[in-house]
Amino acid sequence: MAQRAIAEVLGALDDKIVANDRLISAAEVSMITLAESTTRVVALGDIAAQSTASLKPEVFPSIVAHFSLPAFDDNGLPEVIDGALIKSNKFRLSRPCVLLSKLNPRIPRVWDVVDVNHVMSLASTEFVVLEPRNFSTSVLWALLRQSSFEVTLQGLVAGTSGSHQRVRPAEMLRIQVGDPASLGGRARSIVTHLGAVCHQHRLESARLAAARDELLPLLMSGKVRVRDAERLVEGVV
Repeated sequence: MAQRAIAEVLGALDDKIVANDRLISAAEVSMITLAESTTRVVALGDIAAQSTASLKPEVFPSIVAHFSLPAFDDNGLPEVIDGALIKSNKFRLSRPCVLLSKLNPRIPRVWDVVDVNHVMSLASTEFVVLEPRNFSTSVLWALLRQSSFEVTLQGLVAGTSGSHQRVRPAEMLRIQVGDPASLGGRARSIVTHLGAVCHQHRLESARLAAARDELLPLLMSGKVRVRDAERLVEGVV
């Protein structure tokens, strides 16, 4: 009986995480669809600047937000870790940007980094750091998620190994993409808003998952009563 009650409490957190995932997926589809309505094309390098600012491991602080390929694949949020655990140079993210993976473009990895203000943000050098010119990162993200861009990117791979194919940044910047100026202000505003919604719901899901993982051993050991956990869960879902 107690185990069933525990499962119901933790299940409420899981249900909210699933609901967030569905909302994020729907919002991203809407963003990509809106970005399809551009009426002109330009070279990616004309609307976004590549940042190559990097730092060596010896200057990393004790807490960093690490934007890595595994973190992207996990939950789309950077891993907050001790900087001493990182042993190689990383790109320094000083402002919102879009990270575009140059490794294995058959697996689309485009990261809308809407916030870098809390701790030092570092990105794997397997990403190309793109800073949009006079429009939001979410709009740039939506433009780079167009199927035409993804197909072109896949055609630029260098290397023969299926697991280590890369695209040169200079070639990326020459790819033709939709001109955000031709989207219209309202469409850009909607895409920007939806990007913020996705970010907030990813953060919420991460907090819910952490709460679930913290509650489980406490409930199983009896250190926290099911009734108290229910009240806590009601406050967050």
